[in-house]
Amino acid sequence: MMLAAFALLLLLLGIGAMPNGHWEHQGTSRCVPIPANMALCQGLGYSSMRMPNLLGHESPAEAVQQSTSWLPLLARECHPHARIFLCSLFAPVCLERIISPCRSLCVSVRDSCAPIMNCYGYPWPRILQCDQFPKDHLMCISSVANLQNGTSNEGRVVPRASCTDCELEEATSSKELLDLFCKSDFE
Repeated sequence: MMLAAFALLLLLLGIGAMPNGHWEHQGTSRCVPIPANMALCQGLGYSSMRMPNLLGHESPAEAVQQSTSWLPLLARECHPHARIFLCSLFAPVCLERIISPCRSLCVSVRDSCAPIMNCYGYPWPRILQCDQFPKDHLMCISSVANLQNGTSNEGRVVPRASCTDCELEEATSSKELLDLFCKSDFE
């Protein structure tokens, strides 16, 4: 009885559960240009995103601010389609209906990128739990990897990162440490 009352309240407020498990306020969904300073989602072939996004960000500025924290992970190239996965959440393409990532895409990116995140003390975020996304037979952005053999649809091997990928060489002097820092790619 309490659950039915809650569902009725959500319906009256214009809030509904999307097929992927995220909540969206249906009354204020709108298309906005992807901000030029949203580096995470530039050059993907579309220029408008839906707000609020799949992570619940209400404004482009909020999405930009939250998306920048993912840039260092993308610089590590932990998965060839991590950018597509993340942008489907931060800047979903503006279509008639929201298209979320498929569960298999989430699993593939998580299995490849989570070990690198763990190296730096960051667990895979709860908000990105893969079981909330739809299975591949539903309308969603599907996996780019065949999880059985570890190769992508293009035949490339999907990386399986580990903490050894994160370890720095032992520097014996401050000059060596400075040289190592200067040679690092922090784009």
